[in-house]
Amino acid sequence: NVAGDVELAKGGPGVSVGYSGGPLGFEFDLQRYQHFFKDSRVSPLDPAAPPNCTGAQRDLDRQPCTDIDTDALGFMGNIVVPIRSQRASKWRPYGTAGLGVIRGWTNERQIDRHQDNIGFNTGGGVKYSLSRRVGLPADVRYFRVLVDENESNVYFEDYGFWRVTLGVTFGFPR
Repeated sequence: NVAGDVELAKGGPGVSVGYSGGPLGFEFDLQRYQHFFKDSRVSPLDPAAPPNCTGAQRDLDRQPCTDIDTDALGFMGNIVVPIRSQRASKWRPYGTAGLGVIRGWTNERQIDRHQDNIGFNTGGGVKYSLSRRVGLPADVRYFRVLVDENESNVYFEDYGFWRVTLGVTFGFPR
């Protein structure tokens, strides 16, 4: 994650499975996010607990604070639009947009708190083909997640973030 309402520079493992044989392709994307929400934006589990940790509070006040460890799992279904060019046979740019669910939760021992929210993403990237079967993709996507503010959640408002992904693709051409 490189910008937005969630913790920055907190990546995690992911996997995508897709097909891109015609003018449109599809992709299913599963991503694990570690330490996902910013502590200062998460409601404490216990009203009597010390305030959530922030860098400034930790450094200046030297008072105890609660470090809320939140994680998330995102599952998105995406449409992929390849941009084909005869001049750039090894470089294959693409655009993508999708819809799915992001499940966020805390790892607190006292109580299980989680939330499932609908989200969407849009972005694009490029894949460099090393061979007919192996490629190196890189993409940038913006995610927007819609939170039901009437539910008991970990995070109480809509949020958005930018994600940069690097990976390896394995193809199975005919």
